[in-house]
Amino acid sequence: MKQIKNVDVAILGGGVAGTTLALTLCLYSKLTVAVIEQTTYETIRVGENVSASLLPLLDYLQIKESFLADNHKPVYNISAVWGHSSLNSRASLFSQFGEGYLLDRGQFDCMLAKQVVHKGGKLFLETKCQEGEHLEGGGWRLFLNHSSGQSFSLESRYLVDATGRQSRIAKRLGAKSLISDSLVGITAFLDFGKHKPNTEEILIESIPEGWWYSAWLPNGKLSVVLITDVDIMRQQQLHKEYQWSCLLSKAYHTSNRTRGGMLDDSLVVKPAHSHILDHAVGDDWIVVGDAAAAFDPLSSMGIGHAMTSGSHAAVALIEHLNNHKDGLLKEYQSGLERNFESYLRMRQMYYEMEKRWIEAPFWKRRTQLTPIPVGAK
Repeated sequence: MKQIKNVDVAILGGGVAGTTLALTLCLYSKLTVAVIEQTTYETIRVGENVSASLLPLLDYLQIKESFLADNHKPVYNISAVWGHSSLNSRASLFSQFGEGYLLDRGQFDCMLAKQVVHKGGKLFLETKCQEGEHLEGGGWRLFLNHSSGQSFSLESRYLVDATGRQSRIAKRLGAKSLISDSLVGITAFLDFGKHKPNTEEILIESIPEGWWYSAWLPNGKLSVVLITDVDIMRQQQLHKEYQWSCLLSKAYHTSNRTRGGMLDDSLVVKPAHSHILDHAVGDDWIVVGDAAAAFDPLSSMGIGHAMTSGSHAAVALIEHLNNHKDGLLKEYQSGLERNFESYLRMRQMYYEMEKRWIEAPFWKRRTQLTPIPVGAK
């Protein structure tokens, strides 16, 4: 088995949290870093709208100009059918910032990964971590496998779990996921050819089974997502095209928006549940992004949280690895808990605005949500 040169920090997962952490380390320290990513960034990545409040962080990462030059679409309004049958526009359901952007997620994620390499980080694509061992005296030895069949090992002083909602590494190391709902998103991408309507608004429409989200992506296709609970999806077979389409036809505003569109590919089903790890910092390891805490898509917090947590974790690691101080690591953990508790209160407030279907299982569950024991060990 071939051994690659040691690094200070190994990151499992090359999404926005992992690459933001890597880029921060490359820009603001001399620590060496490697990102291990299973894909080549060509797989479907569900798009997301982000607030303009993300721009200062992009500036800090020295990528704001690249971001603004890329194919991302400015969005100024969100139209919502929520709590009543009329259609209203507002800047955002959760954020006070009016302007935002619809991301070309493939382009955005790939740009971050390229910046990591440009700034001196290592990037291993199509590579899986088969297993790892905690070394005596500290640090890790990871056993990696490339899609070509080549196997090699990598040693690092510190390990980062950036594997998304599954939190695969942290759970193997003893962390527990505290889950507060069972949301799932079922996404279709519709192609209108040359007849794409001229509208830039995001549309959110609540229904008894959950709610619909739709937005025009930079590539000209319409992303249409049904957000519901996984048991409702299974009971009504909503992950199948016919049943999904039948439910869509009952959502007046969203179905009007989809007329004339053709399904571009199969439906994409992704977990969308809210969770937080009971602890995101351990012995020579840390968790970032959705692996540490994930939020209801209604909040539009996904990308912003992922990048912020990655950057904050990087600053904490610089202090820890260079100066042997743990203060910022402890603050990182407590900050995750504070943010999640604040998010839970805000989430309940917005769901309680919808009172038309309070006896429907989806909505009844959201009026009976109880706080989870954040930070319990």
